[in-house]
Amino acid sequence: MAQQRFPRRAIHLDFHTMPGVYDVGRDFDGEAFARTLEEAGVDYITVFARCNLGFAYYPTDVGTAHPGLKTDLLGGMVEACHRRDIRVAAYINAGIDHEHALRHREWCKVNSQGQVYRYHQMGHFFRNMCLNTGYGGHLLAMVDEVLERYLIDGLFLDCFDQSACYGAECLDGMKASGMDPFDDRQAEAYAHNVIDGFLETVRKRVEGSGRDMYLYFNGISYRKQPTHIEMEILPTGGWGYDYLPSAIRYSRTLGRPYFTMTGRFHGSWGDFGGIRTEHSLLFDCYNSIANGGTCSVGDHMHPRGRLDPEVYRLIGRVYAKTGELDPWADGAVASADILVIDPYLARFPEAHFETAEPTLRSGVRGAARMLSELKYQFDISDGGMDFAGYKVIVLPDDIAVSGALKESLERHLANGGSIISSAYAGLTPEKTGFALEEYRLRYEGPEPFNRSFFEAAPPVSRDLPQMLTAIYNPGIAMSAEEGAEALARLYQPYFNLQEWDWYHENLYIPPEADSGRPALARCGPIFHFSFPVFGSYFENALVAYKTLVRNCLEAALPDPLVRASGLPSFGQATVTRQGSRRMVHLLAYVPEQRGGVAMIEEPILARHVEVRLRTDGAGIREVYLAPSRVHLDFEESGGYVRVAVPEVCGYQLVVFETER
Repeated sequence: MAQQRFPRRAIHLDFHTMPGVYDVGRDFDGEAFARTLEEAGVDYITVFARCNLGFAYYPTDVGTAHPGLKTDLLGGMVEACHRRDIRVAAYINAGIDHEHALRHREWCKVNSQGQVYRYHQMGHFFRNMCLNTGYGGHLLAMVDEVLERYLIDGLFLDCFDQSACYGAECLDGMKASGMDPFDDRQAEAYAHNVIDGFLETVRKRVEGSGRDMYLYFNGISYRKQPTHIEMEILPTGGWGYDYLPSAIRYSRTLGRPYFTMTGRFHGSWGDFGGIRTEHSLLFDCYNSIANGGTCSVGDHMHPRGRLDPEVYRLIGRVYAKTGELDPWADGAVASADILVIDPYLARFPEAHFETAEPTLRSGVRGAARMLSELKYQFDISDGGMDFAGYKVIVLPDDIAVSGALKESLERHLANGGSIISSAYAGLTPEKTGFALEEYRLRYEGPEPFNRSFFEAAPPVSRDLPQMLTAIYNPGIAMSAEEGAEALARLYQPYFNLQEWDWYHENLYIPPEADSGRPALARCGPIFHFSFPVFGSYFENALVAYKTLVRNCLEAALPDPLVRASGLPSFGQATVTRQGSRRMVHLLAYVPEQRGGVAMIEEPILARHVEVRLRTDGAGIREVYLAPSRVHLDFEESGGYVRVAVPEVCGYQLVVFETER
């Protein structure tokens, strides 16, 4: 499936319409709809067959049409878009269907308290549907109906809820499978099995349609997606600006094309009257292109059926600028020499719908932020890939090591690679000690002191404050064995934070003495921090943590893929390649916290930026800026090509054409 050219400039058009709206589609004009999209540069759009409320927007024989529907919106959109060569995917919400949950309470998931409705919770997810009931057949029939009636180019099924269900059908199924419903993990595993079976059925039906289609299951792990990945990343809608750097660097390791799905909303989905600034949207789109992805913008059409002209003027300006990069973006893939590991990501982003919030663990997010600020090139993996080609592996904070991951790390070390790990990362799952014999450290249990302090030794003390530095989040206690070098000493406090002796609560915590244990140790090619340096950086933004990690990386990776100076600390530098062509993407934007909202209103201007790109033996024949094609002088020495970029105003692409 999906062998056609991957979308470059998409729209995800929400249309979740309350039953009290009485004039749905009244003003819809297919020609005007498609013309608006075409003028904005859109080449792919996800439109609505059935929404979160459970209403269909076409004359369905299977489901329930919206009571205020005045026309076949789905059919009109598909037909009009196809006339202008805009591909169309149909949206069906699979996990939420409030209308049929009301009419068929037996189709709802039953939670462990016996509830099918959670009125105290409200929001989107207070009624969830169980695919192991008659609802599963109903949903498949609607998929079939849409496939048979409309020549769609894709199918987007949303909001899969993988929490356990304790309805009679699922209890019977667990019993037949020898699973224990009193074991939460087994009950959840059964729910996963039900959904996996449903996904396979849908995949086969789409495949059996004989059409070249995109298929996306939102809420299911990125690894399970059959054709591509769509990263939902509305930075002002609950996801935050730290979400994309982690999600996209994971997506790009999975061998599927991917695009970001940001939003035009000042808030989140359904914010009809809110609109983002042009530069905030540009930042999201440039960020995607800089990591080898393409672009999608989320919108919510007014129920009467007209797209907002101002919204599409904004999107059109953004897509016109990103479209100028097509010659250098098409087919480009990202390059990296560092790999961050977290096996939890094999389920990502399923936790979205367990918590009703986008979820990425703080260790991964902290590593992503830190490495981005340091301008290192890195990927993020769930561990299910070949580590060859990566010079440094990062295990952030709590990554247990066993089985296949242990074997991969052993091969990595045998091939001359390095590891940087922290806190509980590197231990066995049972926390009996470090999993690899190369760790010449003894695990002594959780760190007993909070808060503690570190003092770095000269090999890694460059640019650190000449004082003891606080460790805000305790990790493990460890001692160095033969073959380990203490690079930072751990100092203990007089007493622990907020201890209470019925006289005083300890709030002022000065250091007392050297604990005799390391806060950072080196075991040959392994650097291990006793505390969760990555998650703590994400939570506390202590620059000394980043500096200490940088000093370790300079020893572990003396020849990084790219060096960039002159960019601010929040500026980003990423590397992509397109055949023998190499490209460095420079971004200079900063989200400013304004009250409770992170805002980008204008780009940052950075002048006199120097870029040094490792050549890896390839001769450089020219360097220029894109899309302007302004040529730059360059010089080669020491395995790097050096170029001075006069200025970066928000974003600049630097292209290195090689001899081969």
